[in-house]
Amino acid sequence: MSRLALLLRRVAGRLEAGGPTSVAPATSVGEITPCEARHDPWQGKRLNLVLPSINRRHYFGGIHTAVLIYRELCRFFPASRIILVDSEPDEEALSRFADHTLVSAGATSDAQRQIVPFSDRYGKTLPIAGEDIWVATAWWTAYAAQRLSAWQGAHGGIDRPMVYLIQDFEPGFYAWSSQYALSLSTYRCDRDIAIFNTGLLAEFFAHHGMRYATASIFEPVLHDGLRTALVQARIATTPRERRIVVYARPGTPRNAFELICEGLRLWGWKDPRSAQWQVAAPGEIESDLDLGPFKLKALGKLDIDAYAALLSTSSIGLSLMVSPHPSYPPLEMAAFGMSVLTNRYDNKRLDETVTNIHSLASMTPEAICEGLSALVDACEARGMMPAPVASGNHPLMAQGSFDRIAAGVAQALA
Repeated sequence: MSRLALLLRRVAGRLEAGGPTSVAPATSVGEITPCEARHDPWQGKRLNLVLPSINRRHYFGGIHTAVLIYRELCRFFPASRIILVDSEPDEEALSRFADHTLVSAGATSDAQRQIVPFSDRYGKTLPIAGEDIWVATAWWTAYAAQRLSAWQGAHGGIDRPMVYLIQDFEPGFYAWSSQYALSLSTYRCDRDIAIFNTGLLAEFFAHHGMRYATASIFEPVLHDGLRTALVQARIATTPRERRIVVYARPGTPRNAFELICEGLRLWGWKDPRSAQWQVAAPGEIESDLDLGPFKLKALGKLDIDAYAALLSTSSIGLSLMVSPHPSYPPLEMAAFGMSVLTNRYDNKRLDETVTNIHSLASMTPEAICEGLSALVDACEARGMMPAPVASGNHPLMAQGSFDRIAAGVAQALA
């Protein structure tokens, strides 16, 4: 009997015996833990933003964008709540919402602006009023909001369309699975009001048969904290450092961190110039990684000033996103005069419209290696001077404001 056959027989025997390899199958989907409701005597319209968390460690771009839109919507709705379904807010998070009152889900309150934690909800209910209006972004928050609104309509209130801030095609975050099917179910194109984070994403949805009857779009703009540094980058006369900046989010599969490392490793072995370059990774990793030919230097999550300094002095960016959303890091890197290697996906072709961006037609280690070598060639050919820095009339330099979006949403909900 072969070693493989013997191993399989042993595993089968353990499974039959209920041994240590026997694992009970999952019978629930954690993301859709029910949000049960009860009647709230609140009178009048009240805006409700459903979020996973507002804590700093979760406060990446998507939640920040949702909060900015919520703040604009608050101009039209004097009463509002932020309902948190994944994490209790910590003290730092609450300090950023000093105009809001922390209210237990078990209580009712007449405070005009409320934060309501609802992550520990077993056996508990959330107070729902007849004219509550629902806004969500991540698919499981949309799933909850849609059901809370339906409960509202079934108990004498108004089941209005939900406002859905769509910031990526979220079924793509999963293999074909329960989560894939559930996230796809939240796209109610004929019913809800969509706000799309970029025209590319809206175009992707339309091309795949999900054209929302009521929708608005906003495009990326440069973070206010980066604008002064970019003005300085335009007039800088010093060469850039031999540094590749890698957007490192190993906890987010669509950012393809493992593939990035495979490409970097291959480039390091094949291109002797790699010994002269530093490879630095802002993002999630907290300690340096040994890739073989060199170490990937971990920078962690940078504050905005440190991030601006990094972009202003670096030469090459490497940032992948296996989704139709363009992602902000490659756009920011390119604006600062870095040569950027990213990827194509479906209708996303950033290299066709954005100066300094070079897109991989095929996402392989070999393609990354070849792309990096070509960008090193280009940097050295111009004496390590930057590529073109975004001008004052560049689309990214527009003033970011969601006032138009909010006004349109308010009108649609009137």
